[in-house]
Amino acid sequence: MKFGLLIFLLAFIIRFINLLFLDLNPETYLVEDQIFYWELSLKGAYLVWSDFPSIELTERMPGSFWFFEFLQWITNKNLFLILLFQSIVDSLTCVIIYNCAGLINKKYQLYTGIFAVISPLMIIISSQILSDTIFLFVFSCSLYCILKYSKSSSLYYLMISGLMLGLSAFIRATAFPFIFLALPIIFFIIQTKEYNSKRLVFSFFIFLILSFLPISHRFLSNVTYNNTFSLTSQSGSHSAYWMVPGVLSLSEKYTREEAIAYINHRVDKEGGLKGDPYKDSKKLFSISMDILSELRATDIVYSWARASFLNIITSAVLIDMRVRKLQHFSFADKGKIRAWFNKNYSNKESSKYLLIFFISIFFSIFTAFSFIIGFSYFIKMTPMVAILAIFIILYFSLITGPTLSPKYCVPFLPIIFYVQSIFFNKLLNFIKKKLDEL
Repeated sequence: MKFGLLIFLLAFIIRFINLLFLDLNPETYLVEDQIFYWELSLKGAYLVWSDFPSIELTERMPGSFWFFEFLQWITNKNLFLILLFQSIVDSLTCVIIYNCAGLINKKYQLYTGIFAVISPLMIIISSQILSDTIFLFVFSCSLYCILKYSKSSSLYYLMISGLMLGLSAFIRATAFPFIFLALPIIFFIIQTKEYNSKRLVFSFFIFLILSFLPISHRFLSNVTYNNTFSLTSQSGSHSAYWMVPGVLSLSEKYTREEAIAYINHRVDKEGGLKGDPYKDSKKLFSISMDILSELRATDIVYSWARASFLNIITSAVLIDMRVRKLQHFSFADKGKIRAWFNKNYSNKESSKYLLIFFISIFFSIFTAFSFIIGFSYFIKMTPMVAILAIFIILYFSLITGPTLSPKYCVPFLPIIFYVQSIFFNKLLNFIKKKLDEL
């Protein structure tokens, strides 16, 4: 209990100090997707009484908007107070991650909590108006409850886990397929409880029902009125304008602009988009799959694997707005690492950014070694939990595609911290042993 409180206080102090060094004027601080979340929340998007056009709300789920709308209401739209409250939520997430580690192996619990406390990615996203922080909190709650249920016989934890997983999908549609993919795992855990057949079936279906509860209205509405099982219309645009360009940049050496122009040409050949979000999403997704089917399988697998690994090891410092505002050329524009580096290296004004980039490489190397070595020990010590962790990483990496950004690791940050803590513990033991031999 006392260590959990310490984890919370340390996490909150670090995040509070970070906020003090930010210029939190909404007109200048908010950029890109943050503007989208802020302005739609101001307009009461997804609220029952909102008159915002529903056709413009199909690409996102309501959860994070409700979260920010509530905070805007209780803080009178004060950005500092909103981010302060979000920092509290993020600090609570650190405690949950700490407790998750304790349920697996108490030896690594404290280290895991500390890695969460000092995580640049968690600190940065907690200071942004995005869905990442609240999603990680809710998804981590679901992971904690299912781990707790595996250690106990209380249906309470299974029920809360299902509800939290449903709330995760209510915040981000990417968690929706995970409900179905998680069912075999849930069924396996339930079977270990030696329940009679009636209680086994009841436990299984209560998890499924509670998982569906938060998203039931959106799901049934889309099935009825839009003839789709998808929760949002985002899959088409994501696959067409993020996944496919990521593969084309490697297989065909296209820049991002060339890849998007090629995709738009293919869309125009198929009759273009018609303005119906879900039908257009299906068309974009279909065209994306057609393009990918024309490419070599090795290029697709390599693109996915490379992006997934780089997202895990890349320092999140590079996505901090204070760093991004430094003069440099965007990697998204160049599409190739060598071309991006050469362009920045030849530009003297990019020197500060490159200095931070090279410093971040040191931390990336540590992350790479700690992830690989830590995971090898993880598999040996608790193979079933490690398999579940691999499943979570593969799932979210698969739906993300070859899109580069550390923020795409958010759903499985608890796993990264845990394997890093294993590596760190082994490293300390190795150093101690060598010192004792001297």
